[in-house]
Amino acid sequence: MLRQLQSLITRGRVLTSPAQLAGYSADGLGYKRFMPDAVVIPADADELVAFMRGAKSVGVPVILRGAGTSLSGGPVAAQGGVVVHTSSLKRIREINVEGFWCEVECGVALNDLDAALKPHGVFYPPDPSSGPVCTLGGNIASNAGGAHCFRYGVTSNYVLGVEAVMLDGSVHRFGGPAGGHGPWREDWKRFMIGSEGTLAAFTRFWLRLLPLPEKVWTFRATYPDLRSIEAAIHALVAHPAYPAAIEMIDPRGVAMVEGSQMACGLPKGSFMLLTEIDGPAALVDARVQSIAKLLRDAGSDDVVFSDDEPTRMKLWKARKAAGGLMGQLSADFVVQDAVIPKRALAEVLQLVYDEADAAGIPAVNIFHAGDGNLHPNFLFNSRKPGDLEKVEHISKALMKRVIEVGGTLSGEHGIGNDKAAYMPLVFGPDSMRLQLAVPAAFNPAHQLNPLKVLEARRFVA
Repeated sequence: MLRQLQSLITRGRVLTSPAQLAGYSADGLGYKRFMPDAVVIPADADELVAFMRGAKSVGVPVILRGAGTSLSGGPVAAQGGVVVHTSSLKRIREINVEGFWCEVECGVALNDLDAALKPHGVFYPPDPSSGPVCTLGGNIASNAGGAHCFRYGVTSNYVLGVEAVMLDGSVHRFGGPAGGHGPWREDWKRFMIGSEGTLAAFTRFWLRLLPLPEKVWTFRATYPDLRSIEAAIHALVAHPAYPAAIEMIDPRGVAMVEGSQMACGLPKGSFMLLTEIDGPAALVDARVQSIAKLLRDAGSDDVVFSDDEPTRMKLWKARKAAGGLMGQLSADFVVQDAVIPKRALAEVLQLVYDEADAAGIPAVNIFHAGDGNLHPNFLFNSRKPGDLEKVEHISKALMKRVIEVGGTLSGEHGIGNDKAAYMPLVFGPDSMRLQLAVPAAFNPAHQLNPLKVLEARRFVA
């Protein structure tokens, strides 16, 4: 296999030593580890195409991987095989300001794209929290969202076109700068977005851009109880300002931040709400006081807001820091990604606390409250007997309740191998057969990223 890989990857790199492979054994989920047989790093898109053309003859699973920040066990070698690391494909090929689109390669980091767009007065709205490192290929593979998806929507709303390489090495361009069919006969990009590496390898994208907002105001408020902050969330959702983001941290998350070097002066024992409005300066300035009043009327006596950029970044500090602090507090943690109707917010949060407390597993909730995208964090130690089983029991109880209240399994993290077992909770046998038929049409042997999304997707050499 090594000789075959070296004949396909002549200018890039082929990694096979245990020390090198260890860094590719997990994604951001962390505790589920699968050692690949090899890792290849193509030098450019042409070499990636050459690899895909010869992948069938190698006879092992092929797993596409960007930065590995995903939280669902997506880009890992669950059945062994070769991980294809696309880090070299990181060119921003074109920024078309007049047409409000850009052309980028799959390995471009999200924040690098934002920095390149800013001088042109445009921006790309999706903003997953791992923006400094996560790649656009991974964002599109999982249909990521982020804090501002309440107003602006998730990644699929901004993908105009996808260039994809099939397992036979054929290159297909679905969509393009015009967004629709353009001069190309097929527009199957909707199949590609959110496909989690099961259909094809991505090389480049055409993305829709928007003008930078003229003015942004950020608000932070704290609340004594869940009832008060829930009232504030419902009021914000109905406000004419239509906030760009509505984020929430529970008291356990606040205590975690305040007990760290990232402390922001938040009252311990409080729920924190962070929201943001943007748009034309005159319009958003006229709405500032009504938003502040709404936050106070819901029960907060600690409302802080600003349009000053450095101050705004400080208001975001607790929300941005919280995720990274988990790894300092716990050997392992799981971040779930369920979506629920906002009317069920208090009920489902209470279930999380009850189940986690009964099992002796710390739970911290930090999530996108505006669109009901829950991110409960369960802290545990996979080396401690029984901990993993407890977390899996809590996750299953949570997902069952999420479906019962009218929610679904994922808002932005994807299914991967973490939630594949829960798919039958949402989809019946006929629907599952139809969903399995889609990847089977693109790669019948399920050589691309097997054991992901659907448990029946197993590669047989």
